[in-house]
Amino acid sequence: MVGVSIDITERKNAIAALQESEERFRNMADTAPVMIWMSGTDKLCDYFNKNWLEFTGRTLEEELGEGWAELIHPDDLQVCSETYTTAFDARQSFTMEYRLRRFDGEYRWLLNTGTPRFHSDGGFAGYIGSCIDITEQKLTLEALQDREARLRLALEAARMITWDWNIPNNKGLDYAPTGAIGFIPSGSHGHTLEDFLNSIHPEDREIVATSIRNAVETRADYEVEFRTVQPESTLRWIGAKGQVHYDHTGKPIRMIGVAMDITERKKAEQKIHEQAALLNIAKDAILVRDLESKIVFWNTGAENLYGWKAPEVLGKNANELLYKETSPQVEEALHQVNLAGEWCGELHKLMKDGTEIVVESRWTLVRDEHGNPKAILSVDTDITEKKQLEAQFLRTQRLESLGTLASGIAHDLNNILAPMLMSAQLLRMRSPDERNQPLLETLETNAQRGAALVQQVLSFARGVEGRHTIVQMRHLISEIEQFTRHTFPKSIELHADVAPNLWTVSGNMTQLHQVLMNLVINARDAMPYGGVLSISAENFLIDENYARMNFEATLGPHIMITVKDTGVGMPPEILDRIFEPFFTTKEVGKGSGLGLSTVLGIMKSHGGFVNVFSTVGRGTQFQVFLKAIVENRTSLIEHSELPTGNGELILVVDDEAEIREITKIMLEGYNYKVLTACDGIEAMALYAQNREEIKVVFVDMMMPVMDGITTIRALQKMNPDVKIMAASGLSDNKQFTQAVGVETFLSKPYTVRQLLITLQGILN
Repeated sequence: MVGVSIDITERKNAIAALQESEERFRNMADTAPVMIWMSGTDKLCDYFNKNWLEFTGRTLEEELGEGWAELIHPDDLQVCSETYTTAFDARQSFTMEYRLRRFDGEYRWLLNTGTPRFHSDGGFAGYIGSCIDITEQKLTLEALQDREARLRLALEAARMITWDWNIPNNKGLDYAPTGAIGFIPSGSHGHTLEDFLNSIHPEDREIVATSIRNAVETRADYEVEFRTVQPESTLRWIGAKGQVHYDHTGKPIRMIGVAMDITERKKAEQKIHEQAALLNIAKDAILVRDLESKIVFWNTGAENLYGWKAPEVLGKNANELLYKETSPQVEEALHQVNLAGEWCGELHKLMKDGTEIVVESRWTLVRDEHGNPKAILSVDTDITEKKQLEAQFLRTQRLESLGTLASGIAHDLNNILAPMLMSAQLLRMRSPDERNQPLLETLETNAQRGAALVQQVLSFARGVEGRHTIVQMRHLISEIEQFTRHTFPKSIELHADVAPNLWTVSGNMTQLHQVLMNLVINARDAMPYGGVLSISAENFLIDENYARMNFEATLGPHIMITVKDTGVGMPPEILDRIFEPFFTTKEVGKGSGLGLSTVLGIMKSHGGFVNVFSTVGRGTQFQVFLKAIVENRTSLIEHSELPTGNGELILVVDDEAEIREITKIMLEGYNYKVLTACDGIEAMALYAQNREEIKVVFVDMMMPVMDGITTIRALQKMNPDVKIMAASGLSDNKQFTQAVGVETFLSKPYTVRQLLITLQGILN
C-alpha cells in the first residue's frame, strides 16, 4: 500500500481566508448606500446586494442570471445590453443610464457603473458594479433644459441678445439666437469694454460708460438706452439691462444682461411726442386712459385745469384720481363709449386741491390697427363758471316764480285778514261784556300777526316800499356792533372793520337795519358753541370783469358789507334754497323761514344783490352789495381816473390761465410790462433771469406743485427786498401772507381799480 501525504494546511487556510473575505465583502455590500451587483465570466449576474433587492422588491433567485433585465424599461433594454456586452468583451469599465422598474411599479433612472475584476493570479473573474438613483437629477436637468429652451425662444421672438462680461480680464461673450442686432457681431468672443463703447454713438458713450461704472460701484441695476452707428451709417437704438455679480470678497467679477433693438419703439415715441406737442397747444384738458382706466397721456391743458403735472398722474387710475366716487353717469359714459365709440356730456370732477369742477367731456374710443379697443381719449372743457351763472339765473327765475305765487297768496290772505281784524276791533268797541274782551283781543292780535307775516311775504315778492334817504352805513353797522356786543353770548367774539371813507347809499334805514340784524342773528345761531363773527364794510367799484362773473351785479360804485361767521356752515343743497320763503333748517318754533327771503326782498328794492359762500364745518360768509352815492360829480371823475404805470415790469404768478391773461391785459393797458408764470417753479426761474428788472411779484396763494407761501419764501431767499403782492379767493389766506411778511393782499375777484391802486401803493 502506497500513499502520499500532502500538507494542505496553507490551502485550507487560504480557502478559509477567502470565505472570510467574501463574507466580509457581502456584509459591507449589504450595508452600502448604493445598489451593488456582480457577474461571472459567463456575463451572468451572480450577486445583488440587499439595497438592490429592496429597490426591486424581488428575491435574489429572481434577479440572478438575466432575471434582473426583466425590470429594464423596454426602450432602454437594447442600448443597455449592447453597452454591457461591448465593455465585457473588451474587459473595459463602462457607465450607462437606464430606467429600472422599482418595487412600486415606477421606473426610476439609474446610473450604472461597472468595472472588470480579476483574481490574484491575474485571471478574469467577471464584473462588479454599482447603481445610484438619479431620477431627481434627471428631472432637474430636464427642467433646466426646458427653461433654457424657453429663454432661447423668448430671446428669438424679442430679437434680443444676451451678453456676459468678465470684468477681471475685460472680455465679453455674446449670444444672439437670431443673429446680430447691429452693434456686436453675433456670437462674438473676447471683445473688450472699449470695443463695445467704440460701437456706440459718440454722444451716448459717456452716458453708457457712466451707467456701467455706477452699476459696478454701487451694485445698482444697469439699464440704459443708446444709439449705435451701423456699417451703412444708419442709426439704431439699443436698450440694455444687466446686473453685476461679486465674489465672496465683494470684488466684481461678472456683469451679465440682455440687449435689444428698440429703434421702432423710439420712432413711435418720437411721433407720439410730436403729436403730444400739438395737443399741448390746446387749452382744453386732453387725456388718454387705457381700458383699465390707467392714464397714459396728460396734456398741458389737463395740467392747468386739474392741477396735477403729467409725471404725477401717468399710470394712475383715472376714476380714483378725478372722481369722489364712481357715479352712475360715469358708468353710463363708459358703457356708451364702448357701445357706440363716443360719448358727450357733463361730469363733476376733482382738482388736485380737492375742488370740484364741472366739465363738458367728450369721449372717443381709440382702436388699434386690428380694430380692437385700445384706449379712451377724453377732451374736457371747464364750464364751472358757466354752470354757476346758469344756477344763479335759474335760482333768480325760481325765486321770481315763488315771489309771483307768494304775491298772489298774500293778496288773498290780506283780503281774508282785513275783515277779521276790523271785525275784532269793532266788536271790542261795541261789546260791553268784559268777559269777551280777552277773546277779542286774542283774535285781533293774531290777525295782526298774520298781517305782519303777509307783509314779510310781500317784501320778498316785490321788494319793500319805503321812503329812501341818504344813509351812512357806518352808523348802522356801529349800532349793530353795539347790539351784538351787549346781547350775544360771550363765547362769540366780534370783529368789526369799516372803511373810514365809506361811501353813502340811498335807502330806507329801517329796512337796511333789518338786513344787518337778520344776518348777524343767523350768524349767532350758526355758532351754538361760540366762534368769531366778523362785520366789515368797504368801497367797491364793480367793473365789467367782475360783472361778468356775477349775474346780478351792475357796473359802478358800490359798498360791500361782509358778515362772516365760523359756524357749522351749509352743504350745497341747503345753500341753494336759503332765500326761499318759509325754508328753514331751525327747529320748529325757532324760525319762520322768512328772514333771508326778507333780506333778498329788501336788497332787490334797493337795487343791490347778495353773494353767499359756505363750507361745512368752517362757516358762512354773506356779502351785501349796495349801490353807492358819490357825493359830487367831481370826486367821482377824480376817483375814476385810474393810476398808470411807468413801464415797470410786473411778474404775475397764477395757475389759472384765464386770470393770468386778464391780469396781463389789465396791466399792459395801464402802461406796465408783464411776465407771467403758471406756477412757483416757473416764477423762480423767471425771477432769476430778470431779477433787476422785475419791480413787483404778484402771487396767487392757491397753486399746485408749489403753493403761494412756498413761492414767496423762495423768492425772499433769492432777494430779501423783493416786493410781493398776494391774491386769493379765500380771505383767510391773508393771515398766512402776513406771517411771511407780505402785507399787500387782494381778494379774488378783484377789479381793475383795486389792482391798479394796490400796485401803485406797493411801488410807491
